[in-house]
Amino acid sequence: MSRLPTSNRQRLVLLIAALLIVGLVLLGAAAWLWLAQEEEAPVSTVSSPASPTVTAAPTNDQRPTTGVSDPLPGVAPGLSYAPAVLSGYDGGFTALSCPQTPDPDAPAAATLASDRATPTRFFTPTPEAGGQVLTIPAQPGEAGWWVSSEERGNHLGDSFLYAGFFDSQVFIAAIRFDLTRMPRGAPIRQATLRLVGLNEQRFDATAGGAWSVQLLSGDTIRDLPRADFQTIFNASAPVSLFPTLDAADLKTAQVNSWELDSGAQTWLSQQVINGTTSVIVRILGPAGGANSLFAWDSGSGPASTGNGPQMVLSLASAPATPPPAATRNFIVVTLPPTPANIFTVAANALTATYVATTVGTNTPTPYNLVTPTPTPRNQATAQAQAALQGLPPVVISTSVAANGATATYQAAYATAVTIITGTLTPIPTNAITPIIVRPTVVPENVLTAAAQIVAATANARANGTPTPFPYSVVLATITPFTPQPLIATSTGTPINGATAVYRAAQATAVAVTTGTYTPLPYIPITPTPLPLLVYLDRVTPTPQATATPTAPATLPRAMIGNILFRSDRQEVTEYYMIDLSVNRLVWVTQGWPFNAAQRNEMRSVSGRYRAFVQNDTVGVPQVHVQDNEFNTTRQITNGSGWSFDPAFSPRGDRLAFVSQNPGNDEIFVINVDGTDLKRLTINSWEWDKHPSWSPDGNQIVFWSNRDTGRRQLWIMNADGSNQRVMISSPYQDWDPIWLK
Repeated sequence: MSRLPTSNRQRLVLLIAALLIVGLVLLGAAAWLWLAQEEEAPVSTVSSPASPTVTAAPTNDQRPTTGVSDPLPGVAPGLSYAPAVLSGYDGGFTALSCPQTPDPDAPAAATLASDRATPTRFFTPTPEAGGQVLTIPAQPGEAGWWVSSEERGNHLGDSFLYAGFFDSQVFIAAIRFDLTRMPRGAPIRQATLRLVGLNEQRFDATAGGAWSVQLLSGDTIRDLPRADFQTIFNASAPVSLFPTLDAADLKTAQVNSWELDSGAQTWLSQQVINGTTSVIVRILGPAGGANSLFAWDSGSGPASTGNGPQMVLSLASAPATPPPAATRNFIVVTLPPTPANIFTVAANALTATYVATTVGTNTPTPYNLVTPTPTPRNQATAQAQAALQGLPPVVISTSVAANGATATYQAAYATAVTIITGTLTPIPTNAITPIIVRPTVVPENVLTAAAQIVAATANARANGTPTPFPYSVVLATITPFTPQPLIATSTGTPINGATAVYRAAQATAVAVTTGTYTPLPYIPITPTPLPLLVYLDRVTPTPQATATPTAPATLPRAMIGNILFRSDRQEVTEYYMIDLSVNRLVWVTQGWPFNAAQRNEMRSVSGRYRAFVQNDTVGVPQVHVQDNEFNTTRQITNGSGWSFDPAFSPRGDRLAFVSQNPGNDEIFVINVDGTDLKRLTINSWEWDKHPSWSPDGNQIVFWSNRDTGRRQLWIMNADGSNQRVMISSPYQDWDPIWLK
């Protein structure tokens, strides 16, 4: 093979080099274009396909029109909380952050439990060195809504947080957040409140109006389940979050968030320092005009998508020594002296009755009431008395560990307390330890008691009365010994003189210490077994003893059509019956009729169906119905709350039962196949339990603690109308069964 000339070889080398250079240039250009595209691609921060958009926080001049006059209700004049700037973003955002951009190809949003959306993921700020970030969800069962048409009702635990105006009714929502995980004294660097829209079926975006969010101290409404609409609506709100929302800001699956400015952050920190354990968020909407009702996700209930309210706190490191807790005021009430005799008791009762009829009943005792005792029974009472007198605090000293294991345990316990609640407050330098004093031993018999009284009297006459205890004395509580009941028999004739002398001395000692004996009745009564039914207005001794009967298979005919229930009328739980034919109360001396009636309540009259309570797949008790004809079982109740106390209607086609889905115990009715569910009772905190149908199926008897706080028998029509108390008594009456 011939070789190329030198000049041709040089040209070939140059050509190859040129091609290599061009290839490298093209490769570099392609790589640069690829990197540029990657830098311009948006980063998704939510789990849905939609990309978040960021809305800049408006200035004071750009705030949306609220539709109400400033200042907002419950906001002190001069307080202004503008949105702060979220660290790490230029220009600051958060009036309305991360609204999801709708995807035209995505299916319509649904609120059914079977179509739950994936919970939205939010930005989480990075804590500063030594700090932490707390993501606080709403407390279970303490997020819900109220409506102006319900005087006592609430809807805590519901999936929706309604706020707005609809059908001439005002709706408001409230959420309680737990602050116990926040260390006392830790500064707040950033605080964000987030809500996610859930339902706009009753929302009219063209109706206008404004929605505002306010912060209330958790101490303002201590018991949210017992609060009614007026209590929530009228509660004073020291902080309002801006901006307010208008109709354009509200949409299903859209995220609304608010940043707390420095003033709101300081207020929240001070709440924790003062010992407040929670904060309440109140949502107010339009209170009139056109129908416009919007709902956010509560985070619980069957329709929730899992996007419940969140409060995210970015905290700095807590101080080594927490600030001192604020001193809470309390009211000291002195107990009235124990009446000396029965005449004083009667006089006190007559006086109280006269005062109630002429002036009115006494003001209910406040929650911060304390009752002093002559000698403190615990450290808290000793502390209270010391504070009242301006004396040094009483603190129990930590004993020296007896061994290495105890010392290790005490160190681990202190570490756990520091992690959970922060370091312990230092003990004041002038604190003293309490003196534990054992009470005087109870005399074993009346002779010893008499001897002690005589000795104490002689000692007081000779040496004077004892020196009063110092304020740091704590009287130890001795668990009393409860003696077994004794059967008294007649006193026999002494068999000798010594016995007669002893009995005379004992009788004298009793007379000295407690007074003379109560004379025995002159007619002796021989106890006999009680009959099954005893009318309380006709209690007479039974002259002849009767044998205790064996429980029969069916209830006596005399009991059918009457109402059987439990009561503590004789200081112990007994069974009673209301004889509706003569309106008289009957004492049922045996328990088998109640047990038999209770079993009958859970069976249909035909015997085909049997109701029972059994846990569902997530461990929540639910009502089930067994069909004995086809040997099948069906769960007919659902939800996150317990369902129990099932009772069949006389026709056997409906069941009354109790459910805790509304947040407290309420009565519902439902078909045996699980259809046509209807709620009959609506309360804020009260209990409605143990429903039982009348024999004709037109009424339902149940027990409730509404109005009085005591368990009382109530009755209503089968559709829930005409609810009224059946027996108003000073006793506890519960678990009624209408015998059929």
